[in-house]
Amino acid sequence: MNPRVSVVMPAYQAAWSVGAAVESVLWQTYRDLEVVVVDDGSTDATAEIVRAHEGPVRVVHQENAGVAAARNRGIAEAAGELIAFCDSDDLWFPAHLEALVEVYDRAGGGIATANSYWLFPGGIHPARTRFRGRFPTADEQRRAILEQNFVSTMALFPRRLPEEIGPFPVDRRRAEDWDFWIRAIYAGHRVALQPRPLSLYRWGATGLSSDRDEMDDDVRAVLETVAARTDLSPAERTYVERCLNGPGARELGRRGDEALRARRYRAAARNYRQAAALTPSLPMLVWKARLMSVAPWLVGPLVRRRQVRIERGVGFGEDHVR
Repeated sequence: MNPRVSVVMPAYQAAWSVGAAVESVLWQTYRDLEVVVVDDGSTDATAEIVRAHEGPVRVVHQENAGVAAARNRGIAEAAGELIAFCDSDDLWFPAHLEALVEVYDRAGGGIATANSYWLFPGGIHPARTRFRGRFPTADEQRRAILEQNFVSTMALFPRRLPEEIGPFPVDRRRAEDWDFWIRAIYAGHRVALQPRPLSLYRWGATGLSSDRDEMDDDVRAVLETVAARTDLSPAERTYVERCLNGPGARELGRRGDEALRARRYRAAARNYRQAAALTPSLPMLVWKARLMSVAPWLVGPLVRRRQVRIERGVGFGEDHVR
């Protein structure tokens, strides 16, 4: 009998982390599952470490083709009715999948996404979770998914979904999941949030400025693909064109952070305000923009002190991707 959930785990040169990731899935209180690890051409001990685990775990090998191709291969190999992703450097708490399936069933299908703690080089901080504040309602999700990718890769969805909307785009090194979720939402699927942080979502060990610039390029490429759609509303098209014709929210947010660190509080307030106007679905950014706009010279030092304290505590450097 096939399991209900297939957990797909793309893995490349993941010997340092894949064992813990697989073990965290096998610890789940929800037992109707299998784990499909797609070894994307690793030359280290990734496959051997996975095979050392007992339980419903399979390893699928392919030539190195990137994370999108690995996700597609895992879905193709899956036996379950539902797909859940766990990347090879992330970790699930034991109740993660049970809570996610419960939200999916309560919503009557669609897509369920999970809240998580961000796992930084220095650990976690209770104020830094994947989702904070109000989650976009069903009526808001078309616009909100253009503003930011509010669907975590730790999502649960029907295995048939890629057959309907197309697979993950193999020509994208980054933001491949955002592209996929945009297509899903514009096809009429809606996302429900499991709000408890029951997993650790690794921020990323590679966050140098070159990676940041490549991420910005991929974000722009996704928006250019969206701009070519024929089903955008006038307001949605205006928004996408605005993003493509000026600095994006990511760049504006970084400018705000740089100005804040340099104690240029008026500049920080201006950049945060512009970033928040582009992404009003990001509650923390909106909060920071509103707070800083009141009296930048007075509030700025307080905001800076709090932000620097948290970033130092979790080992978050200035060169990490934002």
